[in-house]
Amino acid sequence: MSQKPQRIGYIVALCGIMSALALTVMFVFGFVPMFEYITPAFAGVLIYVIREELGVKYGLVSYIAVGLLCLLITSNYEVAFLFIFLFGYYPILREYFQKFRFFLLRGLLKLTVAAIAIAGCYSILIFAFGMTQLLEDANDFGKYSAIILASLAMFAFAAYDIFLGYLKFFYEKLLKPKIRKRMH
Repeated sequence: MSQKPQRIGYIVALCGIMSALALTVMFVFGFVPMFEYITPAFAGVLIYVIREELGVKYGLVSYIAVGLLCLLITSNYEVAFLFIFLFGYYPILREYFQKFRFFLLRGLLKLTVAAIAIAGCYSILIFAFGMTQLLEDANDFGKYSAIILASLAMFAFAAYDIFLGYLKFFYEKLLKPKIRKRMH
């Protein structure tokens, strides 16, 4: 009987701390232009920790909670939408992609999900929220700016995916034993 309250306390504490940290990072660093792409990725890493420790269900609930609160609290909608459309759920979804044996198919699926998510994110930001300055800023690069920016986004996403692979190893070998030792 004493195990169940401790487990519930652990679940609430871990989800609360990681979600609050993710939201705080996106709120504070969302103002800094250089960090508006890094902060949703970092927040996704925190959701990854929840997924690894507690499972997919708690990871998804935390992702939804952080995404909704991010829309309400942060002033930078680009940061919030990047988290909601890609970086918040991708660390959870990535584990399912890793089950595909064929490297090229796995990579193609990952890039397809990222391309659809990024296109959806920026389409909503531009057309629904009227953030036309994103288009106006891109026009300075010429008529191929959308292709260049999409290529850079796919390269950045591939680097993030590789980072998540190394993070899994780092988490399993170094962090997880320390977390388990302190919490159980």
